[in-house]
Amino acid sequence: MRYYLVLTYILFFNQIFSQDVQQVEVLKNDKQVTELFDEIGDSEIKLDVIDFLTQPALNIGYEIINDSYSSYGAEAFLNFNDNNATRSWSEKFSLNPFYRFYFFNKTDFGGEGYFAELFIKFANIEYDRNTYFYDALPNEPYIISEEIKAWDIAPGVGVGRKWVNKKGWTFEYMIGVGRYLFTNSGNDDVPDGGSVSDYRPEATFKGGISIGKRF
Repeated sequence: MRYYLVLTYILFFNQIFSQDVQQVEVLKNDKQVTELFDEIGDSEIKLDVIDFLTQPALNIGYEIINDSYSSYGAEAFLNFNDNNATRSWSEKFSLNPFYRFYFFNKTDFGGEGYFAELFIKFANIEYDRNTYFYDALPNEPYIISEEIKAWDIAPGVGVGRKWVNKKGWTFEYMIGVGRYLFTNSGNDDVPDGGSVSDYRPEATFKGGISIGKRF
C-alpha cells in the first residue's frame, strides 16, 4: 500500500513541476524586436577605429536595420596620406553602399550576430606606371614614371560579426574583398618598341573594427 501511495505522490508532484516549467517558457518573436527598435533605434552611425588610429584616414558608416535578418547602408572612406609608402597605389576616396544578411543567431536587438555582406565600391585611386622605351639605348631603356589618378568600381563580398548592448552601442569586425572592373595594362597607349609596368590594383580590400551607436 505504501508503495502505491509513494508512486501517487511522485506522479502528482511531477505533473505540477511540468506545468510550472511550461508557464515560465518565453518565446522570442518579431514583436519584441520592433519594441526594442523603438527603444534603441533602428539607425546606426559607426567609426572604423583601425583607420582612425593607425593612419591619417577616416572611415564613417551609416546603417539602417531593416529587420532581424537584414540591413543596408553605406560607408565613406577618406585617405589623408600624401602618399602610401607600403604600396605603389593608394585609395584616396571611396563610397561603399552595402546590404547585409544576418544569420546563425537571431537576437532581440535585430541586426546583430554573424553577417554576410554584399557591397559595391566607387573609388578614386592613385597608382604608379612605368613606361620603358628600348629604342634609345639597347641595354639601358629610357623610363618614364607617372602617377595615375582614376575612378573605378569594385563589387565584392564580406563576412563579419556584430554585438549590440542595451544602450545601443555597437561593436563589429568584418573583412571583405572586391575586384575592380576597369583595370587595364595601358599598353595600347605605348608606341612600338615600348612596354609598361602598370601597378594599378585588380583587387580591393574592405574591412576593419568599428564602434557605433544606434539612435
